[in-house]
Amino acid sequence: MNKYVIFDIDGTLNQTALYALEAYKKALKKRGREVKDSEIISCIGLSPAGIIEKLFHSLPDEELKEWRKDIRDCEFELMEKNAAAFPGVRESLEKLQEAGYGLAICSNAFPEHIERVLEMIGVRQYFPIIGSLLMGGSKPEVLGALLKKLGCESACMVGDRKFDIEAARENHIPVIGCAYGYAPDEISSADRVVRHAGEIAGAVMELI
Repeated sequence: MNKYVIFDIDGTLNQTALYALEAYKKALKKRGREVKDSEIISCIGLSPAGIIEKLFHSLPDEELKEWRKDIRDCEFELMEKNAAAFPGVRESLEKLQEAGYGLAICSNAFPEHIERVLEMIGVRQYFPIIGSLLMGGSKPEVLGALLKKLGCESACMVGDRKFDIEAARENHIPVIGCAYGYAPDEISSADRVVRHAGEIAGAVMELI
């Protein structure tokens, strides 16, 4: 069997809001900005450039570097205490692995962030292959490069945002939308919609 299940991280595997809300508020406060929780949650899953665009519209390069460092430092500190996978994630990963599926990551984040998150939520061992922002400029491009690298006969994308649906559609693979994530209104067009991470394995087996 040469089948792969390709996962988004934030809002799909990782309960990002457990630490990101506080981290973003701290980093933004240093720049005189206060934002609602809903604004921060709407940024979860965006690329770093997309987050800057949404929260600041634009920033000088030097200030952008400082902001990225602030948010990274705050996130990593809070991650140590608060990071956790969604309930049911490990069970689904175990079932998929036992059934012979390969597992991979496709994320808008940088490799350093991906590695850290996977370690913190206790699922790094399931993912030998990671597709990151460095593989392309957009999520469809990252997924396309990852699929080419895998050379698999079939694959399925799993994610919680419209970017995950779009990436799967552009690369002609089925997609599972995670309604337990941070944008349940964005994933209604997915081939399957799951309301708990423990349902992922069953949905995958129906599709590929």
